[in-house]
Amino acid sequence: MAIKQEVVPVGQLETAQFHLLQQLYEAHYGGLHQFSRDLSEKDWVLLLRDQDQVVGFSSLQRREADGFVIFFSGDTLVLPGHRHSYDLPRLWGRFVFQRVAHEHLPCLWFLICAGFRTYRFLPVFFKRFYPRYDQQTPPQTQQLLDSLAHQRYGPLYAEGIVRLQSPSLEPLPERQLDAHARFFLERNPDWQKGHELACLTWLERDNLTPAGLRMVRDC
Repeated sequence: MAIKQEVVPVGQLETAQFHLLQQLYEAHYGGLHQFSRDLSEKDWVLLLRDQDQVVGFSSLQRREADGFVIFFSGDTLVLPGHRHSYDLPRLWGRFVFQRVAHEHLPCLWFLICAGFRTYRFLPVFFKRFYPRYDQQTPPQTQQLLDSLAHQRYGPLYAEGIVRLQSPSLEPLPERQLDAHARFFLERNPDWQKGHELACLTWLERDNLTPAGLRMVRDC
């Protein structure tokens, strides 16, 4: 049976749905994270359902800052049995790029990565993103990334890392990691303690890889 994809405005979530997402998240991450506050600050929740059971979700916010439209991804989780699929990035890509098409400012995706699986979405779908293992972050881009991270996280952000308190309960895989995953682990060695790597990319079709173009081909 196909996975059902749905985008729900946060204000339309029922209380039971809200608590279900919180329970799912805290089953895979530590319970100190302010999930409820984080979700209430977002505009939408992207949901994956398998036979009416939620098997994945990601929260998303749109705001304007520093002359850009910023799409910010918040708490994200896909249950282990569904991580082989691209259902969530496909839903995210189509929804976001449909909105980007109507924006009048340049659009960026600002995200913080709690694990290497999330970080690897960047090289899979985007050509230009930072930080990365094979290029230095340009000073102007680093300044913008620092500005966005300081605006959102204040003193929790320093030297590219947001120090949250949501320790990951996910183990490292036994398979060999590629250069992007190894870079993430080197730059963010305390990821399992809840530290997250701040990242930035440009939401432009010219910045999409072939996989990224397939992700948004119906937009």
